[in-house]
Amino acid sequence: MASFRDPIKSGLNEYFGKLKESLEGLTPEELLWQPGPESNHILWTVWHMARVSDRWANSTVLGNQELWIRDGWAAKLGMPEDRYGRGETPDQVKDFPSVDIALVLEYFDVAHASLLAMIDALERSDLDRDVYAEYRDESLNIGWILGHILAEESQHLGQIAYIRGMQRGFNG
Repeated sequence: MASFRDPIKSGLNEYFGKLKESLEGLTPEELLWQPGPESNHILWTVWHMARVSDRWANSTVLGNQELWIRDGWAAKLGMPEDRYGRGETPDQVKDFPSVDIALVLEYFDVAHASLLAMIDALERSDLDRDVYAEYRDESLNIGWILGHILAEESQHLGQIAYIRGMQRGFNG
């Protein structure tokens, strides 16, 4: 019998697989290319997606320290521990460090795995439980958070595919 977890995890795994396909063969220059001065580039977007998975799962829902800090990913990627991406200015995006996409994806792999593990540990009744999202200064229920993660990550995947398409054409 299918669990409430199955469609959520299926959606998360689908976008994560499509993300990796969308990145195949891109050069460092393509990863940093911005279609306009107010636009995010692919490298920044992938990093932000990883941060979203890590922060929502570990900090907000579980109340643990983010992998970004606990496992030293901020230091490995040469960024401050408090950098998350939400509300960054166009200049901050433009000045994003040219880090190796493989290292960003390594962080994303562990963040994604931790998100899936968090979902596996949930009971159906947890979906209605409110948790405080400090960086948003509000309480949100876990069911909303899971829906938000799917929507936000899918939106960012679409942005990446669009930017890639602008540079190389469609990547079905």
